This record gives sequence, C-alpha cells and structure tokens, in this order.
Amino acid sequence: MSKKQIPILLILLLAFSLRIASLTALPPGLTHDEANHGREALGILDGEFLFYFPLNYGSEPLYSYTVAGFMLLFGRSLFAMRLVNVLFGLGAMGIAYLWAKKAFDRRTALIAAAVTAVSFWPLASSREALRAGMLPFFIAAAVWFLWQFITREQFDQRRSRPAAIWPLLGFAISVTATLHIYLSSRVAWLMFPLFILYLGLVHRPIFRRTWQPTFLGLLLAGIMAVPMFSYVGRHPEVLTRLDMLDGPLQQIRSGNFMPLLENSRDALLAFIWPGYGDQFLAYNIPGRPVFDSLTAAFFAIGALVALWRWKQPAYAFVLLWFGAGIIPSLITGPTANTTRNLAAISAVHLLPAIGFVAAADTLSKRFRRFKQPAFAAFALAWLAFSGWISARDYFVNWGQSAQVRGAYQHTLIESLAYLETHPDDSPVLLSSVYPGAAHDPSISMVMLPDPQFETRWVDARYALLFPNGADARAVIPMSTIPHPQFAGMLQETSSIRLRHDDLDPGFSIYKLDAASLGDIGLGLPVNFGGGVSLIDAHWVAADVKPGETAELITVWEVLDPDKVGPIAPPIYTTDVVLFTQLLDETGAVFSQRDALDAPSWDWRAGDILIQIHPLLIPGETPVGTYQAIVGIYDRLSGNRLPTLAASGDVIDNVAHVAPLEIKSP
Repeated sequence: MSKKQIPILLILLLAFSLRIASLTALPPGLTHDEANHGREALGILDGEFLFYFPLNYGSEPLYSYTVAGFMLLFGRSLFAMRLVNVLFGLGAMGIAYLWAKKAFDRRTALIAAAVTAVSFWPLASSREALRAGMLPFFIAAAVWFLWQFITREQFDQRRSRPAAIWPLLGFAISVTATLHIYLSSRVAWLMFPLFILYLGLVHRPIFRRTWQPTFLGLLLAGIMAVPMFSYVGRHPEVLTRLDMLDGPLQQIRSGNFMPLLENSRDALLAFIWPGYGDQFLAYNIPGRPVFDSLTAAFFAIGALVALWRWKQPAYAFVLLWFGAGIIPSLITGPTANTTRNLAAISAVHLLPAIGFVAAADTLSKRFRRFKQPAFAAFALAWLAFSGWISARDYFVNWGQSAQVRGAYQHTLIESLAYLETHPDDSPVLLSSVYPGAAHDPSISMVMLPDPQFETRWVDARYALLFPNGADARAVIPMSTIPHPQFAGMLQETSSIRLRHDDLDPGFSIYKLDAASLGDIGLGLPVNFGGGVSLIDAHWVAADVKPGETAELITVWEVLDPDKVGPIAPPIYTTDVVLFTQLLDETGAVFSQRDALDAPSWDWRAGDILIQIHPLLIPGETPVGTYQAIVGIYDRLSGNRLPTLAASGDVIDNVAHVAPLEIKSP
C-alpha cells in the first residue's frame, strides 16, 4: 500500500465507523417501507421469487434479493437489512473517488470523498434499509465505466476492440442494475445520452470514440431490463407510485408551469437554504438543508465553477449528473428528496470539493503567501466542523427525537422484544394504530421472523379478537387504549413504560379472557357469504339524544376466511370493511360508519371478533325509533357480501339489528 492510498482509506474507515455505529439501534426501529423490504427478503428465502414486488406501492427487486443474500450470511435480522446499504454506500464513495481522481485530480477526489463521509444525507441513507440506498453505487459504477470509453484509445482501434468489451458490459450491467433498484433511475440514465449529445456538439474527437459503446451499452441495458418492465406491463397493479407525478404533469399539460417552477425552486433551495430541506421526518430533520452553511457556500461556488468551465467534459458531466439525478424532486418538490435524489448524491457532494479547490487555487495565485498546507489545514477544519454538525444532528437531534421514535414504531419494537424475552406458546393479540397487512405486521415479521406463537392484529380502541375463540395474551400500547366496553374482557398482568416524552410512551400486557364472552347470540346467526357469521349485535345505550354518539357492538365468528371476499393486492389476501347505517323513515341513510379494526387479512376459522361502531347522531334528528343495518363490503370493488339462508340461497346483503331510540334532548 502506497502513502497516497492512506488518506482515502482513512476516509473510508471514518465513513464506515459512522455508518456501522449502533446500526440496529439508530434509526430507533423500522418504518413500514423498510419492514416491507425485509418481508420481501424473507419471502424470497421461503421460495417466493418475483420480478417486481407489490409492497411499498411497487418495488424494484434488486434490493430485496440482495437483503435475502445478506440474511443467508448474517441471519434473518435487522442488522442484515441495514448492512446492505452501509457497504453499498461505502462502495459508492470508493468508485466516485476513483472517477473524480481520473476526471479531475486527486485533491478534488479526496475532498469529495471526505464531504460524503461526514455529511448528514449520505450518512442517513447508508443506515436506512431502503432500496434506493443501493442506487448511488451502481450509478457511480456506470459513470466510471463510461469514462473508460472516453479515456481509452482502444475504442478507436479495431485490433484492440475485444479489450473494450468488459467496460461496455460493466456499463450495461450497472445501468440495468439501477433500473432494478428505484423508480428515479428511469430518468437518471438520461445523463448518458445527454452527455454524448454534448460531446457531439463540443468535443467531436471524444464523441467519435464514445458514442458507439455508450449507445450499445444503453441498448443492452434496455434489453436486459425487458423482463421486469414486461412483468410490470402485465401487472400494472404492482406500480402505483407514478401517481405522485400526475398533479404537476397535468398542470404542465394544461399550460400552467408555475407549480413546476415553484417545485424546482424549492428543490434547489433544499440543498443550501434552511427551511427548504426534506420535510419527511423519517429521513431528515424537517426543513434541514443538505449542507451546513459553510459547505453550502462551497457547493454554490462549485456549481458556478462547473457552469463557467462547461466546455471541459468533466465539469459538463457533473452538471448533467446533478441535473438528471434530481429531476424527480424538480417535478414534485423537496419532500422525500433524500430518497428521490439519491442518483445524484455523488455529484452533489463533488460540487463542494470543486468549489473549495477552485477557491484555494484562486487565492493561491492572487495571494502567494497562502501555501498549500494552510489550505489543507482549513479543509480539515471545515470537514471537522461539517462532520460535527452532521453527527450531532443525526445521532442526537434527529435520532433521539420523540417524533422520530414514533415514526420508526419504537414502542412496537420494544413490545416485540418483550415477547421474545418472555416466551409463551399462547396466541398473542397485538394492538396497533396501523394493523393493516402492509404496516405494523411487516415490522413484526422482520423482528420476529420465526415466532413461537400465533398472532392476530387489531386496533383495541374499537376492536378485540379472540384467536380460535379462546384465551390469549394481548399487547396493547398506550396509543390504542382499549375501549371501555372491553374492560371486563382484559386483565392487565404487566405494564412497561418507555421514555416519558415518547408519542407512545409504553404498553401493557393483558390476559384476554374468553369466558368473559358469556352466552352471546342472536338466536339464529346471520351468515355472510359462508365466510363470517354475525352472532350478536346490541347498542351500548338503547337510546341517545341528538348530537350524541351512539355505539353499536357487533360480535362475529369467522367461518372460512377464504370466503370473506376476493383476494386483493398488495398482500393478495382479503380486505373487507364493516359498515353500519342508521335509516330514517324513508329508508335513507342519515348516519354511517365504515371500519374494520380487526382486519380480515388476519382472520382464521374459529376466531371471535368484537367491533365497536360509533355513529354520530345529527343534532337535527327528530325523536323516534330508527332502523339499523350492518354489512360487509370489499374495499377495492365495493361489492357487498351476501347473507345466506341455511340452504345456501342468497337472502340479502345486510343484516337488520336492534333499532335505536332517539329521545328528546
């Protein structure tokens, strides 16, 4: 190892230390997007191979397959998930350094690597278990291979053309990989044909030896991506995230460019101006710009220098790389730009290095008393300042925030850890504000990939469920304090308190007592489609006044969960909703609630569930007795589940329950 290699190795070591420290503790849990990627990886290990995954509004596959590979090596764990982007983030830094050293000089490359090592954005993105975190590595690899076309003369020499195959294949594979990682890569690749167009206009000799391998590489990348895009074309339901572009693009089509101009302005200010940074709490301190004030100044200088030197290919390419990489946020604005702009992250952090080197060279020429050691010392002081700001903001201000702990479902993580350290083979009822199939249950699957107990999910504010109609343990956080009507069914056995300032500061363990159900039943239950049976329904109070809230309690027994409704994406299970309606004397609905807080995706035959249906009684409601009906419909289609006679014939699609008495105020 030569002395010249020591600085970059030290920078990479620093970057690795910042990224690996407390990796499973910070971020302090999992977002639903991260958990769904882990769920996809676990599915792969269990033999579920897809070209495109339906979770997270549609997910390109490369990250989940890579996580599955890491899980084979390091176990089915959060550590394996997060280690992927730690290593690929370091790889992106290394490749970007090699390219910058070739395209500019070693000094610029080292400063760019150091800025990347200590900045908040690359630090945070390398610690997140998100597929976009792999994108910088393959974008940088594609750029490095492209530069081989520019700097190696053999592309002009017929006898040396076989030696050009490997860079061409590397370029094509890298571009293909980006398309299999994240949605923004579908525009990021435009930097390459735009650069070839630039060379054709400004540098004809370089253009002549570069256009053909670049064109062939892009063509090959397109061919290799055909299977994935073909799959998406046949299954459009797996990709819904493009909807985020509809609003701005419709405005443009109608001739209104103001939203685009405003979004572009805000997206550019997000790099340098406080208050304009990514507002998405899960990935950034809301409003925090990409750079601290000093680095922002060098970034602005670097952008101006690159514009001034646009006739030099390296500077022109950095601008194209930056521009193409941030196109998504130019359209949609800065929110979530910390993921949407990741294709540009290497170029973004190269610009402050260009600005610093240009400023140092200018000052050295104008004021000869300034020597290189002085600039080196200033660079170290600047980077130390920037690193301290980033570390403080990430590990303390952001990482210890109660809001961030809430966004990463820290209370759920702690409750799952409790279950793991207090083993019991009885079923567990988990209560959550987010019991949907692609939400908190995904976090549970990642944190407890091989549970020793059955689980069911509810929101205990409005629902309880008895697995198989029997006793169970219930884990209920303070964010879903059980409805008072459930008090006799739950016996608290322990209570765990977390930080007092947490948004969800603790959880309790209960025994769910099936004997408390007692003798319930309507006489003859109402069978809905052979899937679930309504076995009881009654009002908490038989009469209420106008302006008050009436509460209906319904009790259901699951007969056959496969018959509850059609299979629906993204989890490909049932997704039905209970509805309750109060009808006036004409049969018109005047109060209604649609909800199911013990979701059908989690039902199993024999389960007993209880749902509370609060209905607001309008203040102008006349005194009288009002008919009430309940039913079930499929969320996606809106189709109601029929009620069946004992013979199996369809009777209706609602059940009539006890009427409600509205009394005078």
